[in-house]
Amino acid sequence: MDSNALYATLPDLSARIMRHALVSEAKIDWDDFCRSSHVRPVRFDDQARELLAQEEMLLQRAFADCTANARNIWFDVGLRYRSIKYGELGLAMMTARTLGEALQIACRCQSLTYSLIHYRYAAGPNGAFALIGSCDKLSDQMHVFTHYRDLGAIRTLVADLMGGELPLERVTLTTPPPPDWARLRRYFSCPVEFNADQTQWIFLPGAANLPLPLADSDLVMHYTARCDSMMQRARDDSTIKGRLAARLSRNDSEFLTASEAARMLALSERTLHRRLAEEGTRFSAMVDEARYSRARELLMDGHMTIERIASAVGFAEPSSFSRAFKRWSGKGALEYRRQMQGKNERAA
Repeated sequence: MDSNALYATLPDLSARIMRHALVSEAKIDWDDFCRSSHVRPVRFDDQARELLAQEEMLLQRAFADCTANARNIWFDVGLRYRSIKYGELGLAMMTARTLGEALQIACRCQSLTYSLIHYRYAAGPNGAFALIGSCDKLSDQMHVFTHYRDLGAIRTLVADLMGGELPLERVTLTTPPPPDWARLRRYFSCPVEFNADQTQWIFLPGAANLPLPLADSDLVMHYTARCDSMMQRARDDSTIKGRLAARLSRNDSEFLTASEAARMLALSERTLHRRLAEEGTRFSAMVDEARYSRARELLMDGHMTIERIASAVGFAEPSSFSRAFKRWSGKGALEYRRQMQGKNERAA
């Protein structure tokens, strides 16, 4: 996913995978999970649906919070991200002529993927190449979650594209090993290094030119064009409310003033307020929601004091933050922290 393209639509594959893990492995009711995590309930039936990337990101954060004490689930969840289920993007990758071309398409269309890591395709000598990952502004927990899940998901993607073959030379991750790495090690025939300086998937010489079994020049052209159209539509059709929400969610320190937000969105302050009113909201309400979301995230960190959290979400006094949080949630901040920690302990 791309934080600048949170209005891209994604198949509900990822949400279905997370629901399955919660229900079957963590024994958590999906509706209870959505309600306690304050995310929009996603309904499932036999018909595939689509979610906004922004909704997918919120679900991922809530899922990581809920399973923080059972991190062995994260890799197993990643193994279930089959390439065919990525919709148009999956079909574009599968019909590419070579493995290198398929993964270049994946890197170019990252706003249509589920990963929170930004991958760059780096060509090497003799047909070798690497996927080099970076991720900014993620909490420590989300950093670990997305790496463990990608470790399973990219492994599955490459195996799907290559009919089971893994032409990998080495994988390096900037995280500690998963708690049950001894069990997971069997999924890789190459070395996997942890606590590295950089996240990299390094492919063997010649891997870029390996032909794919479903290669079709006409189909890859068709599906990549569809992907480009989807990404352009996401950029063009985003609402002022949505664009502002994305900006506010990316701000980890001071929250924007109305004049700052208007300037970033290339609007006058008066136009900003008018457009938000037309879309059924107010600037102050959106800042409140962003503060509430950030506060819930920080309260999950047991080492963060209420004083530090209050400051992080823009309150000069802890008492002002406490009153605001009770107005937002109907309960005190410490009560909310105790309840969420208790839920996580029960889930583990």
